[in-house]
Amino acid sequence: MTYKARGASVRMWWEGRSGAEDVRRGAMRVSITVNGLDIEASYRDEDIEGVFKPLVRHWSAAQRRLGGRYIVFMSAPPGSGKTTLSLCLAQLSHDMDGCVPIQAIGMDGYHYPNAYLDSHTYVEDSETITLRSRKGASFTYDVAGLRAKLADARGEHPTPWPEYSRVLHDAVPDAMEITGDILLVEGNYFQIGEGAWAGIGELADETVYISAPMGLLRDRLVGRKLKGGSTQEEAEAWFERSDDKNVRRVLGGHVPADIELALGEDGGYTLTKGTELLVGDPHYERGAKGQRGHPLRPASPWSQLSDSN
Repeated sequence: MTYKARGASVRMWWEGRSGAEDVRRGAMRVSITVNGLDIEASYRDEDIEGVFKPLVRHWSAAQRRLGGRYIVFMSAPPGSGKTTLSLCLAQLSHDMDGCVPIQAIGMDGYHYPNAYLDSHTYVEDSETITLRSRKGASFTYDVAGLRAKLADARGEHPTPWPEYSRVLHDAVPDAMEITGDILLVEGNYFQIGEGAWAGIGELADETVYISAPMGLLRDRLVGRKLKGGSTQEEAEAWFERSDDKNVRRVLGGHVPADIELALGEDGGYTLTKGTELLVGDPHYERGAKGQRGHPLRPASPWSQLSDSN
């Protein structure tokens, strides 16, 4: 199975399946090429069948009830694999019968340009540093621009979305067309609930938060730098200077999400909130007529606009 989106090529296949009679045993392997960067992941069969597919079906049903574009935020700390997971969920939506295709996009296109980061400073631990030296922190994003683009995505003909290039190490404006009826937007800071990010979850129909163990994230982030050509010393220094602070910011406290997942040391996922999805969601099916989104959260601020049109 191959899926192309966000400047990425996604290939998925099953290991440990000998044929149609063995269709529910094995592990899903995912290989992604994003702007020349190769990423590989493996997902347990129980996660695919018990967590990922129920999520895809849930969002498909919600979008059909809404009738317009359904926006989901997926928030997780750096190194948690949220980009790979979002593309995996998009691929599943294309492969599963009767599901609404998901378009997976990231918030990284809203990094401030490098020129801006180089010319602006920030005081941290009594030291004045350039924003570039903390690139990826919550304050190095153009959150106002992101909010405006999310509002625009509600329209029938939204303007293109920016994308972050791993080759240029900079944002590329207007790189992606918004076409999906379900928009899965992944990023680090949607649930931190402070500063420019406060209240941004109200622009989504549904929110997802993924927690992960600190040790696993450290290993992955250091490994990512090593794969990019850094020495062990350089990779560990960058983690201590930047990644560690960003991870702790996301894990240190978050606004409750509609659905919450926990990533384990073994790479497996546990659904810790929204567990009714595991066995179906009869309460959702009985939800108030015309209400958008998850039955356990208030209607989004866009519901009145939708109902009046």
